[in-house]
Amino acid sequence: MTTLSDAARRDVAEAMAAAPRGERTRTADRLARFYGISRSTVYAEAKVGGAPQTTRAASRPEYREWVRTIVALASRPPGLGFEDARRILVANGTLPPEAADMPLGTAYRLARQMDLGARPPRNQKLSAEYPMQAVLIDWSASKYLLAERPQGDDWLLKLHRRPTPASGYKNRPLKPHRQRVGVYGLWDMCTGYTLSRYYVERGETALGALEFLMWALGQDKGERLLLHGVPDDLWSDLGPLARSESADDLLKRLDIALITGEPYNKARMGGVEGGHKIRWQAFERTLFHRGSETILLSELNARLSEFLVRENDIRLSRTPVAGRPASRAAAWTALTNARPAGNPLRRLPESPLETLSRETRRKIDVTGMVRWGGVAYECDGWHDRWVIARRAADDTGDLVLEDEASGERRIARRYQPRPYGTIRSAPASERDKLQAEHQGLAVAVDLYAPRAAPASNVTPIPVRSAPAAELENPLAADRLVSVEDAMRLFRSRFPYPVSAASLRLIRARIEEAGLSRRAVTELAQELSARMLKEG
Repeated sequence: MTTLSDAARRDVAEAMAAAPRGERTRTADRLARFYGISRSTVYAEAKVGGAPQTTRAASRPEYREWVRTIVALASRPPGLGFEDARRILVANGTLPPEAADMPLGTAYRLARQMDLGARPPRNQKLSAEYPMQAVLIDWSASKYLLAERPQGDDWLLKLHRRPTPASGYKNRPLKPHRQRVGVYGLWDMCTGYTLSRYYVERGETALGALEFLMWALGQDKGERLLLHGVPDDLWSDLGPLARSESADDLLKRLDIALITGEPYNKARMGGVEGGHKIRWQAFERTLFHRGSETILLSELNARLSEFLVRENDIRLSRTPVAGRPASRAAAWTALTNARPAGNPLRRLPESPLETLSRETRRKIDVTGMVRWGGVAYECDGWHDRWVIARRAADDTGDLVLEDEASGERRIARRYQPRPYGTIRSAPASERDKLQAEHQGLAVAVDLYAPRAAPASNVTPIPVRSAPAAELENPLAADRLVSVEDAMRLFRSRFPYPVSAASLRLIRARIEEAGLSRRAVTELAQELSARMLKEG
């Protein structure tokens, strides 16, 4: 059962009716690919070809209700197979026993006719009306190339024959510098024209994506690579480019709308992802037959440009030109010239990356230092204030500081520690000038020299005082605090009954011993031994 709209059915019928004799099959195939249906469905919708179809009454009309019930249970989370759902429904009495004998193929056919199949929805084909209306950008790690070592301003790359180990991570093993060989790709949605370029970096970055994008949109790539100009829309995944404030600012100033989609949705980025796959299979594998396992990055990009020129000259455009198939390169030129009169292709401004900057709010401390990204900058004359700091996106050069209160701007340069022993010179203050002017003002005076006691005619009266009592030693652990504590200790050591008179004698003896713990213990042991001896 088809899911075409009424307008699509009319288009199919008109296209098939207008097809000349001998072109119906080709026209049907083209419509089938465009709408994602079969050729027989095209013929059925156009009502052409073959004998008129007849319908007959269903011999088992109850099958449809059974299939609906089974699909309702099978599609309920967490999901069941069609056959298992049927067995469950028959076992619990929801369906009659005859439902178990319903042919499985008939059940699947009825589910498709009622549009109850579990087939995922078809992805609609992405299309644009003219070149540079929408372009897709993406980054991917190279499949066969490793960054060996820097060589001047260039990089020496090495081919790796086993790119994907058991871990499944591409581009392993990595060198200690942790640099990867990555490739950015740009794909025009209207024609399918593809541009790409290799870079050596730690991974995908917003600055690297912008550098490639400005290179791809510029006109200094050579005459053979045609794509250039400012696109209307830029499609990207949720990578660094979509999260960068600097990239957002530059794209807005270029009037480029950034369109992002949900993560891991490969279908919407399929055009540029397909370019990556072709590059790995048709370009990088040919590098193994050069006779050398190493290549410079500049040489690699020169060969990649030649590969892209040939690819765009050979592969057909996604959009035909005047109803005729044409290569991507030819279609890009022809359709760009045929863009709407009120929407010509805009030229990329000169050196757009030089206008790229990043800004943030920072505090200058009392020493005139401001820090950003772990780097210290020094601003002369400004202390203890809030500023708006701006710097280039590549993190090189000085900061431009703008005072939040006054709007005044100054340059803050990277802090350079001075050599050991160098004293930082500063303008002399008024106090420094005053001290230099009165160098000889200090006089040697002994302000607190001892003085002789003045004579007095008052007879001093001696202070009455008692002799100090002997202080207890706070570190003496053998002495008990009180007599009561000593008696409790004695009772714990001497469990026999004692008369009141004997208790008074024991208490007096303990006090004479100075409340000594040892004396109490020895007295209890002596009396206990005497009691045992007397029986």
